[in-house]
Amino acid sequence: MADDSINGAIRPQDAGNSRRRPSRSSCLDESEYTFSDEPAATNNVVQSVASKNRARADEDLLTRVVADSCTNAFGCVFVEAWVLSNDGTKLTRPSGGHWMSPSFSQSLPTDELIENAMQLDMEARDCAPGAGLAGTLFNDCTTNGHVHWRQIKVLMDDPFVQREYGNRMKKLYSLGIGLVASVGFSSLDERGIVLYYSRSTANMERLRADSNEHFLVGATNLIGASFAIRKPREECAELRKEMFRTAIRKVRMELKKKKKMSLGSIVLDKDEMAKLVAELNREDAQNHDEEKSWASQTLHTTMQIVKRPGKFVYKVGKKTYKLGKKVAMRLNSSRKKWGGAKMHGPPRQSVQDCVFVFVGVFLCMLTMLKISTSLSTDSRFLIDGGWYSGTLCIIFALTPAPVGQPRQIMCSHVWNMFVGLAIQQIPTGGYVDFMAWHDDASGMPLIWKQALAVSVGIAGQAYLGILHPPATGLSMAFATSSTWKFTTIVAVFIADVTLIFMSMLMINLSEKRQYPLWWLGMGWETEGGALGRIKGYGKAFGKNVVDAVKVSERRKGGGDEEAV
Repeated sequence: MADDSINGAIRPQDAGNSRRRPSRSSCLDESEYTFSDEPAATNNVVQSVASKNRARADEDLLTRVVADSCTNAFGCVFVEAWVLSNDGTKLTRPSGGHWMSPSFSQSLPTDELIENAMQLDMEARDCAPGAGLAGTLFNDCTTNGHVHWRQIKVLMDDPFVQREYGNRMKKLYSLGIGLVASVGFSSLDERGIVLYYSRSTANMERLRADSNEHFLVGATNLIGASFAIRKPREECAELRKEMFRTAIRKVRMELKKKKKMSLGSIVLDKDEMAKLVAELNREDAQNHDEEKSWASQTLHTTMQIVKRPGKFVYKVGKKTYKLGKKVAMRLNSSRKKWGGAKMHGPPRQSVQDCVFVFVGVFLCMLTMLKISTSLSTDSRFLIDGGWYSGTLCIIFALTPAPVGQPRQIMCSHVWNMFVGLAIQQIPTGGYVDFMAWHDDASGMPLIWKQALAVSVGIAGQAYLGILHPPATGLSMAFATSSTWKFTTIVAVFIADVTLIFMSMLMINLSEKRQYPLWWLGMGWETEGGALGRIKGYGKAFGKNVVDAVKVSERRKGGGDEEAV
């Protein structure tokens, strides 16, 4: 062990790396060594080179892992790893955390596209969580080993997605990259996300196959571990450097004692080296004995603490300290986020678009109010036309937004009405102050019921993937008043169908807009959407039925022949 400490610069197992390192004899120029206590200027250069080599080794390790994941994942042409900063204010793409398939970049038809591909591969600015492609997918992604697939075109058209600097999504889509899979990772207190990009024309069935998704999850865990190991590796390297510095200081002390001898002569003198090795062995043995004695004392002290009655208080205090430390760090990170992410706000719409929005909203709102007035003659089908004001804002002013598509509108309305009706059944204890409860109240305060209805409505929409913000008002309205009944659901359904049909007729008259972008949202572009997917299921089912009939006929024919 002492020999390894003395000869820490070059070990026997590193003999094969002699091409990258200067030989020991070339380092023994006696004129370069002084007998002063201050380190030589060359030490700073050596340390700088060593740190650069470590950084290059970390980068090479991460690059190899990322490249392997891009090469072996089906249909993958580009991979990026993004890591969340310690204060949680930004996502950064680490050095070596990206790889673009050379065959993909060289297959692009024009030099301009090849240049854009190289730029996307080499450059990536930091982004805040929730902003840009990486930030948006990071918010959607969890670290439970699931693969989330998104279409870049949908993210581009979504006005609720905050754009990033340089229009990376637009450039990716121009290269023919239309699908992205996101997988989160958490390793050694490091959190992040890995993005796997594929062509727009890739086969979705093969991309979403279990074998491919299992590989993406495993590759993500490996990428996360390759990045997270950097900090512990640096700590271990620093420990080895300190051991090496200690050995150098001992050699300098020997040089001071024997000024006639130089460092080179001491290294080449076997007797002197043997003395140094023996001295180091003695010190190591002494340190080992001290550590062993300290460990035994610590164990004895710990056992005494455990035997004491206050061990529970000690454990609680320790856990409280750790929890307090985490809370303080979280509060500090929250304070840093108050300044915003320095992003640019959305642009205004043109006058022509605003006129189009005005006409469409006016006609649709007039129709909704007319339906509300017509149905008011029957108390069973009462609705409030004002419920659709927020929906019209999304449909006409934010047409490509996913929250304004037909499935979102109808499903969110039904969900919130059922939530409101369920909470409406809870007895009401009257109007009271917040957190106050009357003695004579036999039920739940109304404000509590309203808050419960809104919270359950929003959380349920998020979980089911049917977010439509204006629909949340229905849960509060139904929970507040018994005027709204189960029959109101029929009236709302009629109004929804009318609104979607009118919006589809008017919006599609525009050259720049299309509504809806999808109806059920269950399929993919390459499969022909949800209808194409349903047709595929129907064909597969029909084929299975035909095959079953043929098999039964064959068996029946075989039985008849045997009977004959």
